[in-house]
Amino acid sequence: MAPGEALAGDAALIAQTCYEMAVRFHHGGKLIVFGNGGPATDAQHVVVEFVHPVIVGKRALPAISLTNDAATLTGIAQAEGFDEVFAAQLRLLAAPEDIALGLSVDGRCANVRRGLVTARDLGLLTVGLLGGDGGDIARDAIADHVVIARSDDPCIVKEVHMTIYHILWELVHVFFEQPGLLETEMVR
Repeated sequence: MAPGEALAGDAALIAQTCYEMAVRFHHGGKLIVFGNGGPATDAQHVVVEFVHPVIVGKRALPAISLTNDAATLTGIAQAEGFDEVFAAQLRLLAAPEDIALGLSVDGRCANVRRGLVTARDLGLLTVGLLGGDGGDIARDAIADHVVIARSDDPCIVKEVHMTIYHILWELVHVFFEQPGLLETEMVR
């Protein structure tokens, strides 16, 4: 099955992820996105999608990328090691109502794993967009929600991830349009 077509099998997972993200935003949470290599630019793109509404009437949602500041990344890498570049920032910037979204081309990025583990320990909703077979991040159930672009080709993984995060953005707004759906009394 082609990686893009395989997303159809993940429709319920993606919808549940969007709902839980919408609840977190509704309760004042922000989206914190991270990844290294090619996914570092995807982290920046995800944030742009959430913070600037391109559809009239859609609200801007708070989001930050942990990959934007080279001085912070290199300073943490020098002081604590490259595996800690996202975890260290999350410990400073995250609150329990937030959402952590980690991107990895193969699910084997130690710094993305450490970021997701730290986010989970801090009480954040954790989402992993992974490639290949999901690697150890998927195997070890590090994130609350994992969506896998089933390909070993980094270019295909990038395109599938782009599709997924655009769907996340759009469906979060669909949930906002349903009055009462995001209240804490609602049950999944």
